[in-house]
Amino acid sequence: MRRTTAVASAVTVLVPLLLTGASTASATAKGSLTVTTLDRSGKPVPTQVAVYNTRTNDFRYIDSNKAASLPNGSYELATSFVDARGDGATVGGHSVTVSGSTKTTFDARKGRPVNVSLSPSPGSGYDHMVSAYVCAADNGPAQMGISAEAGDLYVIPSSSKAYELSYGTTYQPRAAAGGDFWQATATHRGGVPSGVSAKLKKSGLTSVKVSARSGPDSGLAQFSFSYQSTGGDGCSMSTNSLQFQRELPDHFAVHLPPGQWNVSQQSNDFIYAGAHNYAAGKTTSLTLDHAVWGPGGRLPNTWYHQLYFGSLNPFADPTLPYGGTLAGGSVKLTHAGKTLYSHNYSPSDQIDAHPRIPEAGWYTLTQTGRRSGLPSGSLSTSSSLSLHFYANPGNNEQIRDYITRFWPDALNARNQAAPRSTTTVALGMQRNGTDDSSVRQLSDSVKSVRAWYTTDNGTTWHAAAAKLSGGKWTMTVHNPASGRVGLRSTVTDTHGDSSTTTVYNAYAVS
Repeated sequence: MRRTTAVASAVTVLVPLLLTGASTASATAKGSLTVTTLDRSGKPVPTQVAVYNTRTNDFRYIDSNKAASLPNGSYELATSFVDARGDGATVGGHSVTVSGSTKTTFDARKGRPVNVSLSPSPGSGYDHMVSAYVCAADNGPAQMGISAEAGDLYVIPSSSKAYELSYGTTYQPRAAAGGDFWQATATHRGGVPSGVSAKLKKSGLTSVKVSARSGPDSGLAQFSFSYQSTGGDGCSMSTNSLQFQRELPDHFAVHLPPGQWNVSQQSNDFIYAGAHNYAAGKTTSLTLDHAVWGPGGRLPNTWYHQLYFGSLNPFADPTLPYGGTLAGGSVKLTHAGKTLYSHNYSPSDQIDAHPRIPEAGWYTLTQTGRRSGLPSGSLSTSSSLSLHFYANPGNNEQIRDYITRFWPDALNARNQAAPRSTTTVALGMQRNGTDDSSVRQLSDSVKSVRAWYTTDNGTTWHAAAAKLSGGKWTMTVHNPASGRVGLRSTVTDTHGDSSTTTVYNAYAVS
């Protein structure tokens, strides 16, 4: 049986439209719409149809081949469906005016082939898939798409300029490991064409070389590359999406249309980054799961006599710093010998408290985290962060302090150092702002840095000289014959604020 994948437009972002439209439609005369969907043999097949009222903004999905109650009005429709035997897939879109009992049909027998390939071809050893999305040209929510093996995808033509077609091709290696991934796309505007026959050029793509390590995460991982349109072209966003699985550790290259892309990885934990721009003809390298997963995020800030903890994450990946981890722990705020806030949190909790702070003075915020449910041998299993800072509750401003991000050099794909070797660890000084112009970020600079490492899970800590060269701080670790190394750093700024960052089982020695 041929493989096909039907994909609908995102429902979550459209809920407000549905609610708004529903209240408007209640005062409008009711009608009904029956959308019949016929496969390439003329047999009715069930599917969903995206239905958008262009006046009331009411949006919903209805089932094909049965009457659906709708207010009278003008609608944009889009759908995709698979033949009853599963050996063909069709997309289509057209408009309809509902007045009383109204019927319309999407007939796959009118479909024309969508043939898309890459030039030059990546060669043999690949699964070659083709995808197509029919979308409303006004960026309305009526859009539906589907993917199928090359030679099995069809589009129903439409001369209406209210619609457009985005199409693309994807090549994924059949082998469980090794081989590049390829995706190329294009958009036809001003109507839905009578079929597509396109060879898209490799030279117009951007390349991302990924080294996905293991240790902080392990096992089978799902990698996702999602396009972010900068020009309001939601149709191309739908077509530009690549997902696949690989066993950690692994390395591969992904070749994509240029533009802004979000990259994510999900295995035991889910991690992702914000959108980054990747230029045509350029190659970018990404190292994921690099030791160390440790405290990161945005520093706390005061806001009208409250302290907002910010987006502190006890286990942030250096490259994909956002997302949740299976971590529990504790958080505590003290001032003048009194505990102002204390909470033990579970892996499902959000650290989003904002306790009231009584006066200007020195405060200490401590956070601990421990990851749970991990396979044996996992790294970055627990961490802690202690922030000692001066805060004035009368000002809306971010606290001073630095969060240390540890970057050990010369580790292998499993984040292991050689036995009895020395490892240089870069100490990144992180002070992420709030992205809120009403919250002032205070100027600051580093006064001193102290560093330690442990080879016995914290029973003994060995001092390591922190050195500054070329604007970068580093420490040197003398590795044991085997085992794990934990890392700690205390940074003091010129205003007297200090922070201590600790990660246990930061990297392995083997």
